[in-house]
Amino acid sequence: MTLRAVFIAALLCVVSVFWMHQASLVQVPGSVIWLPEYLLSVPPVPVLFSLIFLVALAPLTRNLVGKHLSKRELIFTYMVLVIGIPPVTYGITEMIIPWMTVPVYFASPQNNFSVLAEELPRWFYPHDAEVIRAMYEGSNDGRVPWGPWLYPLLMWTVFMTLLFFTGLCLVTLFRKQWVDNERLRFPLLLIPLSVVEKEAPGSHTPFFRNPLVWLALAIVASHHVLNIAHSYNPAVTALTDRSHVGRVFTEQPWRPYRSLSFFHRPQLIGLGYFVPLDILFSGWFFFILQPTAQVIAHIFGLTAAPGFPFRLSQAPGAYMALVLVVCWTGRHEIGRIARKALGHDDSIADSDEPMSHRVAFTGAIGGLIALVLWGQVIHLSPVYTMATFGLVLGYGLVYARIRAETGIPTMWGYPFDAGISPLEHAVGTRALIRATDYSDLALTSAFGSFIRGYFCSQMGYQIENERLAEEVKIHPRIMPAAMLVTFVFGCILAYYFNLTAYYRYGATVLHGGTTSGGCNILCALQQWNSASMAISAPTGPDTHRIIAMLFGAIFTVGLVALRWWWLRAPFHPIGYAICLDYGYCLWGPFLVTWGIKSAVHRLGGARLYRQLMPFFLGLAFGDLLVGGITWLAMAVFGPDITAGYMVQFG
Repeated sequence: MTLRAVFIAALLCVVSVFWMHQASLVQVPGSVIWLPEYLLSVPPVPVLFSLIFLVALAPLTRNLVGKHLSKRELIFTYMVLVIGIPPVTYGITEMIIPWMTVPVYFASPQNNFSVLAEELPRWFYPHDAEVIRAMYEGSNDGRVPWGPWLYPLLMWTVFMTLLFFTGLCLVTLFRKQWVDNERLRFPLLLIPLSVVEKEAPGSHTPFFRNPLVWLALAIVASHHVLNIAHSYNPAVTALTDRSHVGRVFTEQPWRPYRSLSFFHRPQLIGLGYFVPLDILFSGWFFFILQPTAQVIAHIFGLTAAPGFPFRLSQAPGAYMALVLVVCWTGRHEIGRIARKALGHDDSIADSDEPMSHRVAFTGAIGGLIALVLWGQVIHLSPVYTMATFGLVLGYGLVYARIRAETGIPTMWGYPFDAGISPLEHAVGTRALIRATDYSDLALTSAFGSFIRGYFCSQMGYQIENERLAEEVKIHPRIMPAAMLVTFVFGCILAYYFNLTAYYRYGATVLHGGTTSGGCNILCALQQWNSASMAISAPTGPDTHRIIAMLFGAIFTVGLVALRWWWLRAPFHPIGYAICLDYGYCLWGPFLVTWGIKSAVHRLGGARLYRQLMPFFLGLAFGDLLVGGITWLAMAVFGPDITAGYMVQFG
């Protein structure tokens, strides 16, 4: 890559990280503390604006340097930004910094936080009570005491880079299987490619000159403008953010449907158009099936256990089954890679791969071993180390596979709500306590932040960047190193911006909080309170949830077998898995898109489907564009300029 591209990407990374930091942590309107966690769209809004900015300034760059920015340089900038922005968000540093310090600041005689904090390694947080107090309450002069923070931040950077590298090696092992053998389509890449290409997908017209794109933009803009007007004056008719369709179900046996909400998400409908029909159908069908099971149980007089049918426990089982399915379907390719890595088989070429087979294979195995050794050093039992990070990397691998096949534009496409509860339900919290040694309980609770945040989702961007590099013919060996450097750079920027804001304003009043903490702190408190209760009242394995996890795994494998024997089966295991946890947001857009796409196939076939591609891509593009414009308006005029309304992507 050119030095110009590297400089532009680094500069825009700084600007974009600051923008995302302000939008998700500082400039948060309204009083709903859960809003900030849905700010990170796919791709992040600042990435799209940066790409449009560079394309719009193409004539100026030609006058300054005598040459337009090439397509490779534009796409390289995109690939840097999608890796550099997430560390500043709720998913990584916005979650990790409070997560590790909550048991110190909120320790009291009524909880066991001080006991848990003593079990954490010294590099987890600064061991100075005043430093942590000032972070939560704000320092007198607003300055960050960087000295006590340097060692913890350095160690966290090393650890997260190791985890990031291990995930990168894992998805690289499956790149050839997914790209060359299964020929997955990577629909999310249509967004950056449409901006930089001369033609929109499905037509011979440039993307920004296609009337269908502008029609979609007008529809999305009208939707959000009416929502803002409704926020100012409820008399204005608007779809709002969601429709609580389940409110009509007030009597038994229909009350399980009462929690249903229809989320209005133009981006999900737009990119859902590129999702296979069977996945769309399976997504909304299996989500609606969950409350239906409760209704059926009530009709027949069956006494179900509280929480039945344990939807959030089915999800981890389904995802772990998909890990096995992904490994099984790619076994032949993985075997070839292993022969090349271990046996020096010259008949297997890897010169066009992002990593040599030896580096990818030994990196994945070596990374897993290094994680286990790291856990051993900090007194986390090897079995729980493998279980905890097996969930992180397993979720990430399946999520990357789902993104490659479906292009679902969400960072929540895995069982994030479950956290480390599958481990606690499987063995019981009593097994995590060894006499008076609470290190297993404390450390598994601490590392739960990697599942609750966006860290697993990074693997989706990793495989997409490798595919993009191949698409625009960037040398494949550039991208792994570029992504590692960008991730570290993004973490450094995140530390600076987040800690500066914490010490200037106080962490308890940021991220949608008042005086007791925002979304990031409340999620951390939820996990640490659970660990504190486990010390006072340890529990054994949860039989009902173990059965639910096993059911999720067996049912997923059954759906895979069904599709093996019946190629036209309408049920897809991916649709079942992704809508167990996040289905409350996905089922509505999936239902609408499934109906539209079914009608398109019946009325016009493949030709009409291709002709409408720019319109649906315009819906997704418009949602990102309007979201960015409203965030910029909030930054300039204040967070209440939209009367508390935010364009959400989750």
